[in-house]
Amino acid sequence: MKPGCLPDVRAFFVETIMTFTLPIGVLYSTTGTYQRISKNARSGALQAVADINADATSAVTLVVHEYDPHGELEAYHQGVEALFARGVRHVVGTTTSASRKDIVPDVERDNALLWYACPYEGFECSENVLYSGGCPSQNLVPLLAYALREYGKRGVLIGSNYVWGWESNRIARELVEATHGRIVAEKYFHFGDCDFDAIVTRILKDATDFVLNNLVGESSYAFLAQLDAACERHGTTITVLSCNFTECELPAIPRLRHVRLLSCGPWFDHPGNGFSARQRVRHGPQIYSSCYTNAYNAVQLLARSCAAVGSDDPAAVLAWLHANSHSTLMGELAFNPSNNHLALPCCIAEARGDGFRIVHRESGVLDADPYLTRTGIPQFRDVVGAALTSPRLRVVK
Repeated sequence: MKPGCLPDVRAFFVETIMTFTLPIGVLYSTTGTYQRISKNARSGALQAVADINADATSAVTLVVHEYDPHGELEAYHQGVEALFARGVRHVVGTTTSASRKDIVPDVERDNALLWYACPYEGFECSENVLYSGGCPSQNLVPLLAYALREYGKRGVLIGSNYVWGWESNRIARELVEATHGRIVAEKYFHFGDCDFDAIVTRILKDATDFVLNNLVGESSYAFLAQLDAACERHGTTITVLSCNFTECELPAIPRLRHVRLLSCGPWFDHPGNGFSARQRVRHGPQIYSSCYTNAYNAVQLLARSCAAVGSDDPAAVLAWLHANSHSTLMGELAFNPSNNHLALPCCIAEARGDGFRIVHRESGVLDADPYLTRTGIPQFRDVVGAALTSPRLRVVK
């Protein structure tokens, strides 16, 4: 054979050895009370898959195995078992903390990785979970600091009756009371509850400065609509704070005229945003929120890490993720090797029409402190300029 006819051995090696097919699991609900959040996150995950598979330079081709729990808690365990049976070692998904906690034992038993891309209440760390949606040190703590400075110190805490609402409100109460503020009411509601007349009446009666809303899905939308209507009748305006309300939920509520809705998160689709503009070209007009971008980021990092180590081995993937910083649509970010949480930007934005306008940004990125061992009460000293009080047991009223 003439020299010029020799096959390109290096190109053959790269094509056949350095590229591989990677099965991944996607575990999001498309129905149920929190379907708007879940469907937007699912869209971000699947469109990241589409972008990776369309990239001729990608070292991996992703094959999606999907399971839809339809918002039923017991179905998440069934779903993750079904995904593992198909050879999946990486699962992107779950929306609520209840669903995440339900499958963590399964993920740990099978030595797989769960890529959890939603904000959560903290106080958890698993070697088999990558937390990339934010914890209280990255959203609730800076949001409360901003609200106490800007709006006052009398708050009402409401939430859905599960771990997200319980823990988020517990942290909020300790921080507010430590700065000599007052929580005038704290109430919990079942998923799907939509009657908030009593708590709305109390909010308006007690001259509340702000409400921290930890309701989820349809309950949250009903509460905001009822509070806005009541404020209109009383000729007043009130501030509502959230750490999990994004653009994908704005279509579910009326145009708020008497409620100032502030949300805190790592990303908002502000005017001129390059990422969402590119996504609209690739995938058409739709809502791009932090639910979407967090899941998109998770899939991108999953593919990148597997390509870097040459397999989907969870231990090797974790080691690579811990050893490197990562260029993402939110900037250069890194996982903390001690807790598997991703450092994130922090923005506070106010709902305006069909979007949010950013009103405050924390400088740099915020490291995750899921157990609040380095964050929390001490930093609130500067909010009121007074000595801190110690937390105490109390009866929730």
